[in-house]
Amino acid sequence: MKKELLERLPLLEGKGAWHTNDCNGRYPSIHLSDGPHGLRRQEESAKTNNDSYVSTCYPTASCLAATWDPELVGKVADAIGKEAWNAKVSVVLGPGVNIKRSPLCGRNFEYFSEDPFLAGKLGAAYIKGVQQNGVGTSLKHFAANSQETRRMTSNSRVDERTLREIYLSAFEEAVKQGKPATVMASYNYLNGFKATENHHLLTDILRDDWGYEGVVVSDWGACIDLAEALKAGMDLEMPCNMDVHRKKLVKKFEEGLISEEVIEKALSRMENLARTYAVENREGSEVKEINAYEVALEAALNGAVLLKNEDETLPLKKGAEINVIGGLATTVRFQGGGSSHIRTEARLNVVEELKKAGFKVNYAEGYSCAHEKPDVELEDEALKLVKNGAPVVFCGGLTDRIEGEGYDRKTLELADNQTELLKQLTDTGTVIFLSFGGSPYIIPFRQKMKAILHMYLGGEAVSKAAAMLLSGQVNPSGKLAETWPLALEDTPAYGNYATSSNEIFYKEGLFVGYRHYDSKNVRTEYPFGYGLSYTSFEYSDLRLSANVSDGKGIKAVFRLKNTGDRAGAEVAEVYVRNPEGKIARAKHELRGFKKVFLEPGEEKEIEIELDERAFSVYDVLLKRFNVAAGKYGVCVGSSVDDLLLEAEVEISGADYNQSPEGALLNTYIGKNDSNLDVIKPGNYSVYNSLGQLSKVSWLGKVFFKAALKIGYGMFKGKAHDDPEVMMTIEAIKDGPIDCIMMQSGGIPYSIAECIVKQANRKKYTDKNRSTRRKREQ
Repeated sequence: MKKELLERLPLLEGKGAWHTNDCNGRYPSIHLSDGPHGLRRQEESAKTNNDSYVSTCYPTASCLAATWDPELVGKVADAIGKEAWNAKVSVVLGPGVNIKRSPLCGRNFEYFSEDPFLAGKLGAAYIKGVQQNGVGTSLKHFAANSQETRRMTSNSRVDERTLREIYLSAFEEAVKQGKPATVMASYNYLNGFKATENHHLLTDILRDDWGYEGVVVSDWGACIDLAEALKAGMDLEMPCNMDVHRKKLVKKFEEGLISEEVIEKALSRMENLARTYAVENREGSEVKEINAYEVALEAALNGAVLLKNEDETLPLKKGAEINVIGGLATTVRFQGGGSSHIRTEARLNVVEELKKAGFKVNYAEGYSCAHEKPDVELEDEALKLVKNGAPVVFCGGLTDRIEGEGYDRKTLELADNQTELLKQLTDTGTVIFLSFGGSPYIIPFRQKMKAILHMYLGGEAVSKAAAMLLSGQVNPSGKLAETWPLALEDTPAYGNYATSSNEIFYKEGLFVGYRHYDSKNVRTEYPFGYGLSYTSFEYSDLRLSANVSDGKGIKAVFRLKNTGDRAGAEVAEVYVRNPEGKIARAKHELRGFKKVFLEPGEEKEIEIELDERAFSVYDVLLKRFNVAAGKYGVCVGSSVDDLLLEAEVEISGADYNQSPEGALLNTYIGKNDSNLDVIKPGNYSVYNSLGQLSKVSWLGKVFFKAALKIGYGMFKGKAHDDPEVMMTIEAIKDGPIDCIMMQSGGIPYSIAECIVKQANRKKYTDKNRSTRRKREQ
């Protein structure tokens, strides 16, 4: 390899944890920082995940999605972009637009929706909002990264039509409309290939089909073979790989296994990224002004969802006496755990904000957020308090020990200590449930509650937002961007999600989220698109006309009126009812929406355009989206279960009833014969997890125990079920041994190679398995 090329190679790998290489001053080094709901900026010397600078924590993506407001999402992103500019950060790692395949995913709070149309629109708005400040984004996690359980070693098996229509559609919209500076390749395998080494994903689709010209960066530790990743279409490995992967790249180049042309393409894209977003190349150095808290508050107010309001219990009367119960009232959960965790300024809790709003507040903890076991003493204190007959505001939901990055939930049930207390409280009088959490869960005894207001993870201003909503100072307008099921058994991926297998077959195909519940008539706790208001709205006069924008779609025109006595905002949702036929299609699919603010009695005419894609399926033979002929219904309403207007339209296109082959769900592109559950001696590699290798190598076993001890030792004084601890330990157990060595702080890579070599010795492996069988017997 020529000296000049050799000297530029470090540009393809990180320098430390958060910077790109400057190649001895040849290029500017840029700082990449975690997002996506705030800036988690760390020094290179930081030892733990939460050791970061103070920054603004905005609502998480699950809350932002409930606003159904791309303009507001863009406003939040603009504020994040300004903070990044001021902090001299070049790229913010976000947004995440992965589809919520199951409500159990521990990281769902960081993603927008179960629907790709909504997720794509909001993702594009986020990217534009950040990047208008001269700061780049990283669209993640590409792709089909739907679970946290063994996220680094699991293989997502998804047919091509489902992949294109459901799991890639939001990325496609965000790439084409938002034009992110970078796209982040995920940890998981997709149809047999690691995402970082998946040519079909990174080149055939992302670059060739969608025309993407930016940089593809690995998730932190996701790249193992830099040469194979570059050939697939990746450009930047993060973080630093201690020169191990670069040396292997040079060796493969010298062996003719990778061309100079491939390397130069990646270098060219990296050179452009570094020069475009380098701090020293910025036009102007002024500090950008931000009304950060006000933006965070506005988003929290708009993302809260009123789920129930029997007898107009809410809003509460001004100055009323209320009994606030629950550990989450004072230990307020306003963000998720993991790489998105923001260190914020101290803010008032729910009790303090309610007092500030003029309420007479009595408080009892009732349950502890530190565990899930009922505490009789705390319960008795709460039950004694509520004997005064004042309305109860119960603050409950999902604590950070239940959901977070690196681990999935096992159940949809609320913690035992909250459930037991609610059982007793709901028999005492008026109970208002103030709910916190990043994902759906089953609300026990909800039939006995008078009102339920779900705040999601509403950022650092969530307590103030809750007080303003409960008092009626602001009218709730959020709508669910995900279905809340009645039971885990009702969910589309039930029995095939986060199992003991590394082979994850997406057997439900296209029927994800409401597409499943709606098409199969499965009752839900709360449907997709649902959300109440303190006022009421009326839909009328739906008309369809040609879409003047492209001449190929249609335009839906209807009237929306506020028929109540309060000002408020309504999200008008437009769905297409697909024609029945021989190919699999959901009954209804979201194809348009608009959030509209109306004064009491005010009425507006609403126009929403539906393009060709609204009536298309992905044809695996044509390798593109194709309009499917048939009689469609265009439906307008307030949720997928409350469609109030409908008009039919005949659409010309391909007749898939006559020739369904192109739209079948049986085409998989990848290594269809691979099986990550079955590894024979001779096939172990640094791609395998330390947990796997510890079972077939005595050295691996010793190293595994030592790594766990070190991992727990990093967090002295913290419980083993602390979110930061759990994420770290799961990475040690299930992360590829290559990734562990890269981030070990200097442990020789040769140890990993020795462990793998030992695992591949058939004599030892057979002996080890025999010993295990004897123990089991």
